[in-house]
Amino acid sequence: MHITVAVQGKIPSRGYGGTQRQIDWLASELVSLGHQITLIAGPGSSHPRCEVRQVASVAECLAAIPANTDIVHFNGWYDVESPYRALYTLHGYVPNAPREGLNFSFVSASHAHQHNRETFVYNGFPVDAYRLADRKVDRLLFLGGIARAGKGLNRAVGLAKKFNFELDIAGGSRWKLLGRSQTRKDGLFFKSLSWRYRFHGAVDGEEKLRLLGEARAFLNPISWVEPFGMAPVEAMLCGTPVLTTRWGALAETVDAESGRFFETDEDFAHVLNEVDSISARTCRESAAERFPIQKTAKAYLELYKRILDGETLP
Repeated sequence: MHITVAVQGKIPSRGYGGTQRQIDWLASELVSLGHQITLIAGPGSSHPRCEVRQVASVAECLAAIPANTDIVHFNGWYDVESPYRALYTLHGYVPNAPREGLNFSFVSASHAHQHNRETFVYNGFPVDAYRLADRKVDRLLFLGGIARAGKGLNRAVGLAKKFNFELDIAGGSRWKLLGRSQTRKDGLFFKSLSWRYRFHGAVDGEEKLRLLGEARAFLNPISWVEPFGMAPVEAMLCGTPVLTTRWGALAETVDAESGRFFETDEDFAHVLNEVDSISARTCRESAAERFPIQKTAKAYLELYKRILDGETLP
């Protein structure tokens, strides 16, 4: 099958780039399964295993689609009505994006439900790129957009103080907390001025793997409807259990072998005491079985075939 995969943004990504990393991995796996892939991505993009066409606008995206493609998989450019059979995968929360008559998929059941749809494919990961750490430290890890109030850093900082544990914080510098109105209003910059908080900035590569693998637990006290949550799954793949609320997809992606849920501070005290009972190896195996990129690619191939057979996705 000749599949065109379109994504806004540059591939390979630097730093977070969650959607771009997913598409990078998906393209590689589809090639491994014997398919011809044309990747449409932002200026400066490249990929070692498929043809890349660089675009900077909707018009350029449409013009870059090969005439002989069987299907186009859009990951962005949601306003484009393709002249070819197409699948549109939404990666964020955009309630007005799933237009009637177009085939949309989402990245979790919760994510689909939030958009009044049913079709979803979980994100996938190159499992072998993640590994167990040689040691664990007695610190928890927060990794996310630290200036985004819904990610929960304010609560994470409060929990660390109340329950007397040290917290590694990655995903941005402490100075960013002065730049967003809500985190500035919460006084989070000053709350985090303590020996117990270590800021690591934006992390990637070996530094990210080290932090994910060495942490006693991954603290994820979110308060928004998370479409999927890549960082918690990456922590699981490094053998680090996740302590999280049930918002959004976390109720689907975290199981008894990979983490615990809490809502109140009393709940948190209980799960913090329980977390050491979760085996690092069991935690990794659970995530590796449920979220390998191979499973994701095969699920998308099934959707492509359904669309090519004329089906409209529910």
